[in-house]
Amino acid sequence: MEVFEIETERLQLRQFRVEDAQDVFAIFSDEQTTLDCGGYHAFDAMDEEYDRLMQKFAGQTRYSVVRKADGRVIGVISLMDAERAVPGWELGIEMAPDVRRQGYAREALAAVIQAFFEKTDTVLFTGGHYAYNTISGELMKKLGFTHEGIEHKAMRHAERGPTDLVCYYLEK
Repeated sequence: MEVFEIETERLQLRQFRVEDAQDVFAIFSDEQTTLDCGGYHAFDAMDEEYDRLMQKFAGQTRYSVVRKADGRVIGVISLMDAERAVPGWELGIEMAPDVRRQGYAREALAAVIQAFFEKTDTVLFTGGHYAYNTISGELMKKLGFTHEGIEHKAMRHAERGPTDLVCYYLEK
């Protein structure tokens, strides 16, 4: 799906580009972020493996979260097919450590949800988080998501091994 641009008061949301690699290294080089969001270890260098990941991201349905005040990419939103019986997307977000708890993630996700409900045939969003990552659960609830259940031992975490995934949904 083609990513369309979305703007909020503080943010510009646009297709992820390979040129965003430098800014988002602050996200993917942070061990806590990569463990909490994807269950993998952080990158320690902008090497060939990192470059391949950035190329992959640029070809996927991913938004760069750009702060208008300084043009910095402070986050990445991923949208994957929710694989349900209705048109829907599974949301994921990673934010730079120094901008967390300032409302950027909520602002960005709310804008994407609203735009997709208004401009596409999307009728459902899903999302989830590791059971220990309760802050992500708080964000899902603030966005209006409903707790759907727990997928037991759904993901393999680099440090915790098989880990439960807490699941949410939001209908149009």
